[in-house]
Amino acid sequence: MANFNTHIAVAAVASGMMSVLCLQVGMVNTTQVTLLALAGTIGGILPDIDLQRSYPSRILFTLLASFLAFVAVFSMGSHFSVLELWLVGGITFFIVRYPIWRVFHKYTVHRGSTHSLLVALLATFVTATFVHYWLNYSPFVAWLVAAFMLFGFLIHLILDEAYSVDFSNRRIKRSFGTAFKIWDARKPVETTALMALTIFIGYLSPSFQSFADTFSHYETYEIIFAHLFPSDIDHWLNLFSQ
Repeated sequence: MANFNTHIAVAAVASGMMSVLCLQVGMVNTTQVTLLALAGTIGGILPDIDLQRSYPSRILFTLLASFLAFVAVFSMGSHFSVLELWLVGGITFFIVRYPIWRVFHKYTVHRGSTHSLLVALLATFVTATFVHYWLNYSPFVAWLVAAFMLFGFLIHLILDEAYSVDFSNRRIKRSFGTAFKIWDARKPVETTALMALTIFIGYLSPSFQSFADTFSHYETYEIIFAHLFPSDIDHWLNLFSQ
């Protein structure tokens, strides 16, 4: 499997390049483009959240704990003193970062359910729902951010499978096929629960219509193609010829 540095570097570069493309064709503004790159980068390390000793797990749970602590503090800001808010934020962070983190890893196995297309779909639905209802972005932007999360997630799975092939000795390692799978067939109960949760979050997610209409129309790809290459090629040729 690929290591943490490879996963985050590839996901960050790929997401950064794609987010610049979205900015240039006018799909997002300068504020939203950062959210796209961040979603793709997080997606690139998300499958390794089930590895207890891994950097991705500690980083993601720390970010989640920090976010939920801020949500708790700001939702209670008008009712409590500063000292009480500090206490609420600290307790929220501690509970998510440590007890919940330990319980999560007690019931998960690396390259289990999180390394599956089912969880990739769940992460996509959760992202779209969160960006739309919590960050108040339009359904189109919400699904675009979700698409970047899925993009990063799939990059992670593909990298893990690629590293499972030893091209030098022309052999396939035993880990091949454990990363890129539809679901974890070894745990039918957990898989069924994940399917139910995915369907439920998908039902809550914002309308997909605007996103589907945009990317099903050929004019979208004409605009993208028009922005891929310099409009004044002669100018660039003259610069290199000097």
